[in-house]
Amino acid sequence: MQSVDRAFAVLRQVANEPGGISDVARAVDLPVSTVARLLGTLESLGAVVRIGDSGTYGIGSGIRTLADGVSASETLVARARPLLTELVARTGETSGLSALDGDEVVYLDHVESENEVTLRDWTGVRLPLHVVSSGLVLLAAQPASAVTAYLARPPVRFTRHTMTQPARIKRRLASIRRQGHAWTIGEFDEGISSVAAPVVDAHGTTIAAMHCHGPSYRFPGRADTDTIASEVTEIARELSAVLP
Repeated sequence: MQSVDRAFAVLRQVANEPGGISDVARAVDLPVSTVARLLGTLESLGAVVRIGDSGTYGIGSGIRTLADGVSASETLVARARPLLTELVARTGETSGLSALDGDEVVYLDHVESENEVTLRDWTGVRLPLHVVSSGLVLLAAQPASAVTAYLARPPVRFTRHTMTQPARIKRRLASIRRQGHAWTIGEFDEGISSVAAPVVDAHGTTIAAMHCHGPSYRFPGRADTDTIASEVTEIARELSAVLP
């Protein structure tokens, strides 16, 4: 823990005032040898960078990328939250927001319905793309080469309803691109049904997915699946419209 504290002290100092090893060491009250070792490690990680040919250290792109990613994620969640609440009001089921994270979908936010029986909060959970509606929406938006690479690793079967054949999944993704939404019924868990639609930025890039899900015994039930999908799609478009 001491090394972590020292590394953060060095990072804070460099962020506030770029400087050389001796300057940083004096500012954080650590031995020059310790600061030199920490700066060397942080530089190898991209957290700090030498400015020009001098011995002056400044914050590196690695830290800036992390900060930008957190900022973008927080902004997306903040803008999505009232729309997720609206989606719950329209459908009567829990809604959520998710994004692509490598070969998985990660759930960013969750607004629960007022039903007595609801699903767990999935915020922070990561799942394979092919087993949930939001993951399929995100996968459908990827380049053909990325889809092929994903399907090259045998898709894992979670239930008897999970689609695992690459050729069938590719046809399904083509259908999702045409329809603008994806349904999954009991494919990750036999007791869960879900529908999702893409969220796109001002450049037309799919950056997230908005979904609505509930217990399969109740959702979609006898409701018109196209009507439910239209509600999710409309709310996702409303979010897309306010994104940069």
